Amino acid sequence: DSCGGKAAIGVFGGGIMGLLMGVFLGALSDSSPPIQAVGGRDVPQAPFKEQVRFTMRATAEKSMYWCRNFAFITGVFGGSECLVEKFRGKHDMWNPVVSGCITGAALQAKAGPQAAAVGCGGFAAFSIVIDSFM
Repeated sequence: DSCGGKAAIGVFGGGIMGLLMGVFLGALSDSSPPIQAVGGRDVPQAPFKEQVRFTMRATAEKSMYWCRNFAFITGVFGGSECLVEKFRGKHDMWNPVVSGCITGAALQAKAGPQAAAVGCGGFAAFSIVIDSFM
């Protein structure tokens, strides 16, 4: 029941989910190397082996991007929800709302206080919507 354990489970689970999401989105995206024009003429398409290498690299980059983001979001949300619940001593719908606010603000913290406030409100609203469906 430790908050650090819940955050670690969130980081691990979110990272795995992000990797899977990145592979899925990488497979859906247009992953062919760009065709270059030299002197007004198109350069012939790259060999198949180079195309596969390019596609794998693009998919891996997309997977790592989603992995980092999902791991951060689930880790911060899970850990902060546990801390809020322990602090308040209640298990109700406001814990995920406050945790959503903390997560949204943490995601947008580098962009300044106004962006952090918008992120806080957005994630809090999203938490309310999700909590009403669950």
